[in-house]
Amino acid sequence: AAMRGLALAAMGGLVHLLRRIQAVLDFEDARSPHFVHENGIGRHGVAGLFLGSVCGFHFCATLALVALYSGSERVALLQWCSYVCLLCVFHALEWLVTAVRRPRELGYRSWILNHSQAYTAAILACSAEFWIEYAVLPSAWSLKGNVPTALLGLVASVVALRIRVDAMWTCGKNFDHQVMVDARREDHELVTDGIYRWLRHPSYFGWFYWSIAGQLLLGNPICFVAFALVSMDFFQSRVPLEEEALLKFYNDRYVDYASQTPIGIPFVEGAVPFVGQRRRRELAEAKQE
Repeated sequence: AAMRGLALAAMGGLVHLLRRIQAVLDFEDARSPHFVHENGIGRHGVAGLFLGSVCGFHFCATLALVALYSGSERVALLQWCSYVCLLCVFHALEWLVTAVRRPRELGYRSWILNHSQAYTAAILACSAEFWIEYAVLPSAWSLKGNVPTALLGLVASVVALRIRVDAMWTCGKNFDHQVMVDARREDHELVTDGIYRWLRHPSYFGWFYWSIAGQLLLGNPICFVAFALVSMDFFQSRVPLEEEALLKFYNDRYVDYASQTPIGIPFVEGAVPFVGQRRRRELAEAKQE
């Protein structure tokens, strides 16, 4: 009973901490108009300063580690620094692409620093796993300091981020972090060129593989599995909803496109089954006969 009470108290404390962090990210206690409004210049300034400072510190730490240290401990710390720098770049690029391609939609939420409590919890969880395993586990049992794993995670992270950015850039004014469900915007178009020729939802594809590649880079086996499962569940609920709206807006045009273009996220299926171009031609020929 005592242990259960302690566990509940600890859980309550963590939930309270998470809510307070989210409140700070949402500027809930702000009074100045520069911070109260969604597009207040103060919010953008703080977000940019925060990301720049964190990224700059970890980049300098990376240079110092390369120049002054050696061994597995250096690799482990380089894993952490690389991940933090990429995380900062990820948030900055979300804002930058929105600023260039969809300037009228630009707001503090474009940084996605205050994405959700679940996202904040995920960042805290992967950070905790890294430092706990780094401090407690012997090197033989840990992926901290494992060069092949770190390099694979680093390359996969960069590729996934590139795919995400390419998708947002190609989609342009048609991209939105919120799914259109009830009505189609007058200026919305179905994008099927560029990277959308190869992937039905490349921004989701990039996000999914960035989320798990980052954990590979950190050498976090627990969060690697957890992030994969949670992300697949999230996209399995989101993709069909979005595709049902696109079917309503574009009808057969979307069926023709989606049936020939894969989603690419394991175990995630859309409202339109993927059959591939070759199989679709075979079905069309059989129907004509």
